[in-house]
Amino acid sequence: MSENTPARGKRRAQPAKVPASVSPWIRRLTAVASVFIMILTAVGGGAVYAINNLDKNINTVDESDLGTSSPAPYVPSDTSATNFLIMGSDTRAGQGAGFGNVGGARSDTALLVHLYEGRKQALVVSIPRDSFVSIGPCKQSDGGVVGPWQTKFNAAFAYGGPVCTIKTLQNQTRIKIDKFMVIDFKAFKSVVDTLGGVKVCLTTPVYDPYIKGQGGSGLNLPAGYSTISGKQALAFVRARESIGDGSDLGRIQRQQEFLSSMIRGMQEKHLLTNPALMYRLLNVVTESLTTSKNLSSMKALEDFALSLANLKPGNITFVTTPYELIGDGNVHWTSKTDQLWKAVRNDQPWPPVSDSASATPSASASPSASASPSASESAPALVTPADSVKVIVLNGTKTTGLARKAADQLAKLGYNITSVGTANSKVSATEVHFNSKFKAGAQSLAYSAHTSLLTKDNTLTKSVVLVVGPDWAKPRKVVIATPTKSSQTGTVNAGEAVCTEGNNRIKLK
Repeated sequence: MSENTPARGKRRAQPAKVPASVSPWIRRLTAVASVFIMILTAVGGGAVYAINNLDKNINTVDESDLGTSSPAPYVPSDTSATNFLIMGSDTRAGQGAGFGNVGGARSDTALLVHLYEGRKQALVVSIPRDSFVSIGPCKQSDGGVVGPWQTKFNAAFAYGGPVCTIKTLQNQTRIKIDKFMVIDFKAFKSVVDTLGGVKVCLTTPVYDPYIKGQGGSGLNLPAGYSTISGKQALAFVRARESIGDGSDLGRIQRQQEFLSSMIRGMQEKHLLTNPALMYRLLNVVTESLTTSKNLSSMKALEDFALSLANLKPGNITFVTTPYELIGDGNVHWTSKTDQLWKAVRNDQPWPPVSDSASATPSASASPSASASPSASESAPALVTPADSVKVIVLNGTKTTGLARKAADQLAKLGYNITSVGTANSKVSATEVHFNSKFKAGAQSLAYSAHTSLLTKDNTLTKSVVLVVGPDWAKPRKVVIATPTKSSQTGTVNAGEAVCTEGNNRIKLK
């Protein structure tokens, strides 16, 4: 079978399958990717480049207020349970244009990463910035002391920096933080751009223009899958009022979904087989990174990465602290929150595992290449939206014009038809042929075409090929998956792709 040259594709729904020959390296990359910021700094494990000169880029802070000495750097053989705090700083200092003029710095994003014993599973807990907690007492840079007082969690960073945030969290949860990192706007944006963008999915469009003096994120994205730049990604994870339900809790869910997509994208890009890209990534991250002293060298980061070789995306679970909203504008923790902290302290699974459930999450959420689409006419295909799929339609029957008829019907459903022709041989039933990189698009097409005959053909380059058989019937519409809704018991698995709710606004032409 031959393929005409189609237009360049921009989106795909599932990561490419990793060849067995490189899978050990990809597993190591995936391990680092699983905790996001750590991935961005630790991918140097095993690299041939002399990257130790990047040590000078990494900043550290005085940790004496925690009252403990810094632990020794991790070594590859250490796979003990570990708690790692990632803080996203919203400081505008030194960021340049495009980040706003708000003074000070807050940690509007705080992720507690618990690496379970053996480091084959991880739990990532998002801590709402408006959590009502007791802060301090904390030392300030000028030698003064703030607190203690009851206020929002993100005030700890604003008044006492990352060490105050750690001290507050340890006091509230009795969980020892073993290491930490702080990353700012500029680093986040640069990382996404260095990676060539990150793929996101929306159930409805997002149109939120920036209006001087009034705000707005500047986002303008269609429904379905898009690969977004660093500037768009920053708006995507920071926007609140204009996307979803308008709450910070809804934004947390979107951030978790974005980080999950980044983890999968890292695996798909085979980063460890591209040393030049890897070095550029390390350079942009370390220029805007603050860490605990036990992670302040590339050797320490490498050792830590090596300890995560068996951690896979499907074994990484994102959750938000259980909460209740009382009406005072704060997020109040509950008795269930206490149960979560206890599970982390005791290295136990969360959410709690029942006797009938498995403690190990699925390592892969993606269906197999030969999976049949749903037999139900009304059931949606939970994969790629039609306009993301480029299709070559070939007539595999003796009926003249059937391929053109099928192409016209599919075009009305949104499929991008790149060419129409005649197959080299006749078929007894409709078939779909695809490169493994476009498996999800092929599954969408198979769903529309009422067929379960999918054949992998990696000689194809960009388009999915539909060979129309004598059983051809009117195709059915593909429906984008409904996203997992944020809830007090909701989880996001890094191995699964979900679609985020937009705002359903469309730019007027």
